[in-house]
Amino acid sequence: MPIKRGDVIKVYYEASYEDGTVFDSTEMCGGEPLKIQIGVGQVIHGFEDAIIGMDVGEEKNFSLQPTEAYGEFNPLLVEKIDASQFPGDMSLEHGKQIEVVGPNGISSPGWIRLIEKDFILVDMNHPCAGKVINFKIKVVETGLEPDPVQNPFSFGLSCDSACDHH
Repeated sequence: MPIKRGDVIKVYYEASYEDGTVFDSTEMCGGEPLKIQIGVGQVIHGFEDAIIGMDVGEEKNFSLQPTEAYGEFNPLLVEKIDASQFPGDMSLEHGKQIEVVGPNGISSPGWIRLIEKDFILVDMNHPCAGKVINFKIKVVETGLEPDPVQNPFSFGLSCDSACDHH
């Protein structure tokens, strides 16, 4: 039966750049097929769209443009941060992922792109932004149950033994 939105499936996959460099795959992630529910945003929308209509055992190769994958590169997401803002004991290396905390207190992942004496350039674009992504996939299972979704508003707080309410 062809895959449709809402189906829960497992796929083997390989993702590479246009030059053939593989940056993600089933093998790189432990060898177990990726379990996803189609249409709920667990993977990039172009990946989901390519799977719709496939059947178990079917293989497919396809390419996604940046707008279908990780988006276009946004130069406004590259920040020039004064070097004094980094702790003195922090290891600064080109390509290293760091957390950048904005003035509103919200943190975002960023990657060090340039290290100068007085400043560091940090790129908060997804590493695949602006790139065409090639995929090889094979559907290996369908008809699965979705994984339980944890309530995002439960923070694991509980009363201790001194609490007397029920």
